[in-house]
This record gives sequence, structure tokens and C-alpha cells, in this order.
Amino acid sequence: MLGLALGVLAGCSPAAQPVTPPRAPAGSAVSPLEVPGAGLTGPVGPVARSCQGVVITTANDVQKIIGNHPPGTTFCLSAGTYRLPTPLVPKRGDELIGKLGAVLSGSKVLTGWQRNGNGWSAPGFLSAAPSTDGECIASMPTCTYAQDVFFDQQRLRRVSSLSAVTAGTVYANYQTDVVTIGDDPQSHLVEQAVAPSLIDATVDDVTVANLVLEEAANQAQVGVVEDRGPTPPVGSGTGWQILHDDIRLNHGVGIGFASASTIADNFIHNQGQLGFGSAGSGSVVTNNEISFNGAAGYSSTWEAGGGKNWMVDDETFTHNYVHDNMGPGFWDDGGSVNTTYEYNKIVDNWGAGIQHEISYDAIIEHNEISGNGFQVHMGWAWDAGIQIQSSGGAKLIDVAYNAVVNNYNGITVLDSGDRVKDQPAPHGPHIVENVWVHNNTITMSGSQTTGAVEDDGHRAIFTANHNRFEANTYYVDSLIIQHFSWASGNVDWSRWLRYGNDRAGRALLFYGSVGYPAPDDPPTGLLPYPRFAVARDGASLAALQPVVGLPAARGLHAPGGARTPRLERVRRTTC
Repeated sequence: MLGLALGVLAGCSPAAQPVTPPRAPAGSAVSPLEVPGAGLTGPVGPVARSCQGVVITTANDVQKIIGNHPPGTTFCLSAGTYRLPTPLVPKRGDELIGKLGAVLSGSKVLTGWQRNGNGWSAPGFLSAAPSTDGECIASMPTCTYAQDVFFDQQRLRRVSSLSAVTAGTVYANYQTDVVTIGDDPQSHLVEQAVAPSLIDATVDDVTVANLVLEEAANQAQVGVVEDRGPTPPVGSGTGWQILHDDIRLNHGVGIGFASASTIADNFIHNQGQLGFGSAGSGSVVTNNEISFNGAAGYSSTWEAGGGKNWMVDDETFTHNYVHDNMGPGFWDDGGSVNTTYEYNKIVDNWGAGIQHEISYDAIIEHNEISGNGFQVHMGWAWDAGIQIQSSGGAKLIDVAYNAVVNNYNGITVLDSGDRVKDQPAPHGPHIVENVWVHNNTITMSGSQTTGAVEDDGHRAIFTANHNRFEANTYYVDSLIIQHFSWASGNVDWSRWLRYGNDRAGRALLFYGSVGYPAPDDPPTGLLPYPRFAVARDGASLAALQPVVGLPAARGLHAPGGARTPRLERVRRTTC
């Protein structure tokens, strides 16, 4: 049997560090804390490809050419930057295909800079008043202002007064239409977002492929590529294909899509609010990298992060790499049903890895989920790797075969806020029932918990509603710390078992935990992490062969590249 180095160093408090295992060295057996095949299966973003159709160059009026051709035309956009003051409106069946290097930009270049105190000022392209749609975190009260400013394609942080301008910041005076930045603009590209979106239509069967779509001033809950109508899915386009695009630096949502859409092979990153927003039924989201969305400072408890589904049916999310979003990674809400999450890698998002809220049946299987939930700090059982929140299966919510490693909490089932009658409720009241959590691997240390909780008196969540944890494997720092939640309390491993949970499960206790000191002399060339001991009901202990190695350096990566997975990250403790 394979053991992994998981520990806190001897002598530290059990709460000092979360469990963070390094990956086994190349050529070794697959770690039990990994899911083979999870994550991307191919490149994301634009690729070299051919296009046969109507050729468009940057010298052309793109919308005029679209208007002069019948529905179902293929348009081939040559390399270059197309600056759009308003969104393109394709016709049914149109294909907008970019040659490598084709960029649709929603920004204009700012010129005419003059020194102004500690900064530089120029005439802007501001609206009469900023947008006020959405809710902001306290440290970024102007998150709703959609007309972002970019310095060499880096979003500048907005400040609320001229005197607050420093390097890396911008102040936009909407009364005088003047933009002031804290960096010398000479020999740099400074742009301001102006277009309310880049592609917007409610017709069917549109393809948008191989394009860079950037720097639009779309408001919150509006996609830079958008096919949803005012009351989706009613009046929305269907059958859209968004393929191999680089969607970046837009203010609101990256992609807004409705029924029967395919969202594949895209790099969706650095939106101000959400990577995507979906409605309708039958869509597939596969092999996308979705990262660093929520950058404008919208509150994640309002709506920000990797992506959100609202009242969807039969949507599938597979093989996506979802990381470093400023909110949940994936978020179901509003009466969604039959959602499937399989073989995704969901890492280091500010909120929960997968948040399934006031929704119904779902399959959450074979995902690799780590490092999520450490930035929002809601406490209790929130911000888990997998969080089933005021949701229940009309048939089943099946949570299985996932590796849930070092999240703020493990897998939690919450009945909170008495939301049984919340709307929308297309499949009945929101009763937390028929949740089956089984055959997962979960790590916990410190105050991290896995289990079910309630704060509204609905104790049937523990007794009559068929919620159960079965055959899971836990790697924990102590069998006597209360890492489990059940019957309105926190409990240790033995009491968790007496409640009937995980009778076929096991807990693995690692050296370096309470009562089991780490070895003094780790093997030469290996990281000083201790070995495991195995515990079943606290009865037997047996040392396992350590499998540890030097992790790769952490850093950003090109889209689709081999970024260091967060499972390789090592946090050392000095104490």
C-alpha cells in the first residue's frame, strides 16, 4: 500500500497547518490524493487553423459585412486588432472564425496625456455615470464601474479620488471625463474599455472560434459573448459553439450561454465578475481553463468566481481546470438539476470548489479538488471543497470518487437559513435529502470538517432524509480532534462511526500528528515529511513506505500549459 507525506512537523499545534501533500515523484504509482485523467485533455485558447469563407481584415467594418451576407455564413477574421465600440450581432448559423492573432477588443486607446501632480491625465471615453449593478467587497467599493483602464494589458486598480492615485492605479472622473493614472504612459499602451459586450445575439447555432475577446465594459451578469435573452432560457439563442477562444480582461462575465451550447478548449481568465454564466439545458463545458475571474472585486457571496449556473438542466462539466477565481470554482444555483461534474481539476479558488445551492440532482465524481475556500472566511462548514447547500436530490446527489485535499473544509452538506421555500423551485421544495457521499478521499487537519450541519432546526437532515457518508477514506492529523459534523455538533472519528457513517470507510493517521512524532532523520534528498501510520477505528497502526519528492516551483503558466498543480505545493512550518 502506498503512503504519502502529509504531516505537520513534530511539536507544532494540530491547527498550525492544513494537510498539504507533495506529489509522488515521476514514475511512481498514482497518488491516492490524485484523480487519474482529471484536468485538461488538450490545448486551450486559439490555435493555428484554416478557415474557408468570407475574409475580413482590420480595415473592414465587420458588422456591415455580417449584415451584407445571409444567415449561415462563415467569416474568417484575419490577424490584427478589431476595436469594437458596440457588439457584433451575428445571424443564425453564422461562424466567426479567427486566424491566429485575431483580436476583438472592446477598448479604445487613450492619448493626449499631461502630467497632473503625481500622475498623468488624459481625456477619457467615460459614460455620464458609472454602473451600479452588483455588490462589492469592502476593499473595492467601485467594483461595479465597468469602464476599466489597462496599462500594457494589465487592469489598473481603481481608486476613488485623485489624491489616492499611485503606481498601478487609476482614477476616472465621470463628471469631467478625465482619466488619471499613476504610471508614466510614455511608450506604453493605455486603453479604456468602452464596448458593452463584443458578440451579442439571441439567434441559434452561432460559432465563435479561435478569437481573442478582450477589454469590454460589460456590466455584471452580462457576457462579453452573450446569447441569453432578458429572461433566459426564454428568448435565448441555442446551440452556440464557443471554441478555442482566449476570453480575458472583460469587466462582467466572460461567456453567457443558454441551451445546447458547447463551450470547449477556451482560456477564460481575468474577467471582473465571472468566467461564465449559464441558463437552459443540455450544454457541455469541457477542456477549458477558467482562472483569476472576479478581479473587479464583486462580492463572492453575491456573485463572483469561476462560473455560475442558474436553473439549468442536464449540463455537463468535464476536464476543466478551474483555479484561482475570486469566489467559488463552480456554482449551481436557482433550481438547477441533473448537473454533472466529472474529471475537473479545481484548485485554489477563494470560495468553495463546487457549490451546489438550492438545487437538485447532481453527479459530482472523479474530480481533483484542492486548496479552495481559504480567502472568503465564512467559517462554520462553509467554503468546502464540495459544498451541498440547501439542496436535495429528487432522486440523488451523488458525490463519489473525488480527491478533496486541503480545502477550508472537506465535503459538507448544509441545511442553512430555512430555505425550503426559496424560489425558483421548479422541482419542489429545497429539502436537503438523498445526498450520498461515498468512496471519496479527503484530507483534514486543524479545524477542518466533513459532514452535515443545520442551523434552522431541520434535524431530519441527519435521520430521515437519506443523507449518508459511506466508504470514504480520510487522511487526518488526529482521531480525537472533532473533524466531523453530525447531529448538530462536531464529533471525532469514533463518534462519527457510531452515528452510522463510513462503516466501510477508514481514517489514516499520519506521523507528526498528536502522539506520533515524525522521524528525526528523513532520507537524504527527500523533503522532511513524516510517514503515514494507518488507523482503522483507532485500533491498528502500521507504518507505510514513504513516497515523497521535491515539488516543482510554483508559478503562472501559458494557457493549457503544465502549471504546477496545487497538490505539489508544500507549506513548511517553523515552530
